[in-house]
Amino acid sequence: MDYSNFFPYEQYRQDQESIIVQIERASEDKKNSLLAAPNGTGKTIIALSALLPLAIKKKLKIIYLCRTHAQNTRIIKELTKISNYLSDNNLNIKVNGLSIRGRNEMCLNEILLSLKLNPRESMAVCGDLRKNKSCKYFLNLLKKKDMHDNLINIAPDLLNKPVDAEELIHFCKDQMLCPYFLSKFLLKEMKLIICNYQWIFNPFIRQNFLQFIDKELRDCILVLDECHNVIDMATEVNSDRITPYSLRLCLKDLEMYRSTNDMQRFVKSLLNHLDKKKKTLKDFEKEIDAAKLLTQVYTMMRFSTLNEFANFITNLQDFSVSVHEEKLANGEISRDFLGSLAEFWLKWMKCYLLENYFFCYNIKQIKGKSAISMEIVALDPREIAIPILRECYTSVHLSGTVNPFVYNNLMGLQNSGKGYKGIVADSPFLKKNIKAVITEGVDTRGKNRNAPMFKKMLSKINEVLYCTPANVGIFCASYKILNELVKNGIESIAIKNNKQLFVEEPGLSASENAYLVNDFKSMASSNRNGAILLGVCGGRNSEGEDYPGDHMNSVIIAGFPYHLPTPRVEAKIEYYDKVFNNQGWNFAYLYPAIQRANQASGRPIRKIKDKGAIIFMDWRFEQKAKWISEWIRKEIEIIPDKPNALLQNLNSFWKTV
Repeated sequence: MDYSNFFPYEQYRQDQESIIVQIERASEDKKNSLLAAPNGTGKTIIALSALLPLAIKKKLKIIYLCRTHAQNTRIIKELTKISNYLSDNNLNIKVNGLSIRGRNEMCLNEILLSLKLNPRESMAVCGDLRKNKSCKYFLNLLKKKDMHDNLINIAPDLLNKPVDAEELIHFCKDQMLCPYFLSKFLLKEMKLIICNYQWIFNPFIRQNFLQFIDKELRDCILVLDECHNVIDMATEVNSDRITPYSLRLCLKDLEMYRSTNDMQRFVKSLLNHLDKKKKTLKDFEKEIDAAKLLTQVYTMMRFSTLNEFANFITNLQDFSVSVHEEKLANGEISRDFLGSLAEFWLKWMKCYLLENYFFCYNIKQIKGKSAISMEIVALDPREIAIPILRECYTSVHLSGTVNPFVYNNLMGLQNSGKGYKGIVADSPFLKKNIKAVITEGVDTRGKNRNAPMFKKMLSKINEVLYCTPANVGIFCASYKILNELVKNGIESIAIKNNKQLFVEEPGLSASENAYLVNDFKSMASSNRNGAILLGVCGGRNSEGEDYPGDHMNSVIIAGFPYHLPTPRVEAKIEYYDKVFNNQGWNFAYLYPAIQRANQASGRPIRKIKDKGAIIFMDWRFEQKAKWISEWIRKEIEIIPDKPNALLQNLNSFWKTV
């Protein structure tokens, strides 16, 4: 049994078989593999064909980690093709799989859904509902569980094949069963589990998850799809924050459940402190001297040593447990804000002297009002990533835009005690179907953001619109640039080219955004002249959405998408300089920007037969061209800053079949 038994297509695409063999061998040797390959390479079927024989032979689980539901569904479709292929060819090999979602996305319980909790809080509230026998969906599931030795027998036609979470939720709604726990009870029966990165990379979720799959991490093969997303996620799960909202709810519990005066005084002092900072801070982010603030806090509480303060926080944590138990006894279900506050300060005391953490006040505008938080920010993804990569059986990392050198360093692939195999695939796209250009004469640095520069950009955008057959995406470096394009007349240019303008707005709900994108795509039909989607780099429309065929013929990257050099970015640069041999600016500032540009630039070319034009509209892309994804970089031309030079170049591209 080898990969050829699991490849369901009649023939391999360019280099597919070679890549499968390389991953198969590396995985057998327990190496961490990184595959950098453009869309169209068939990364999903490559990974599944290479890994399923090993998983079956060694009795391992494959945990396929993704970011979006659409990616989960795509993997289930490929696994279904493999399952059908095995059945059609009488190979007597059973391959099943299940895509699962977070508790909040699978739960049907009205109480839990109304509370809008984070994953950790959801876990606690769900536990309370089950202990109190207050969840009818879970109780119904337990009855079914008592009736069947194997829960697959609840619905064998559905559950004996690869199942998408959406199918499972639909089935459970009809049967009044808990989809979340049905999926968890089924996990140990599944060869392949598809889930969000959080299930493995969030320590609080991982422990519980591994119990349900009935495997140690060392018996699991990890596949990290779109792995460039994991870098930020690995630091986010290791960070923490408190807000005035959470503190007010802490105070409410302390008063209601008769805490000691010093506990109430502690929370009131923190509230006053944050209120003063919100009024006096001029910047939206301000670094905190962690040691100095810690001393101020325990001195304010009249403790003479840090040890005394640590004991106080432990008592607060114990009190939170007693409050929680009393609430539970009274049938109350709520979030454990006191426990979260105690854990925040325990983490602060653990990390305040470590150089791989940054402490700050952060002010955001939420619905027109300022909201402040106090934050512990983890800077190093390796703290979370390396123990996982060291312990798992093997891991395969997949991305179309990742820079292998940067990713290898930031994730510690070669520092995890395993061997490493890097694979960079050639583009499967025909050269004649890709046009990639950098326009000279556009400079969106702050000092040049003026009306003449935006008028020049709009003139070049007009040239792109004029010769693009259908839809065009314009992804700006920031909302500031987007708003300037609107202010300087992009709508009139859209009307001039008979294309409807759709503008992405911050704060749109998922459903509102889906309507916007679907309406934009619908304008690509043959009896219409196409449309323009104006959005931002790093947003869901420039990274999580595909636009094959005429859904997006041309894409413009308007400006170089650097983030603002905030104190936390500066701290990351300084830290990375120390630990990555003076690569701080490249790793913490340049790479995230170019990654956003690379993601946006690949939107129009998703399938082998797609034809698309990519226009980088800022001279700095020429300066940093070596960081652009290789399959695009190989095609890049520089367009001089002359009237109609861009139009002439693109016109000849679109006129050739």
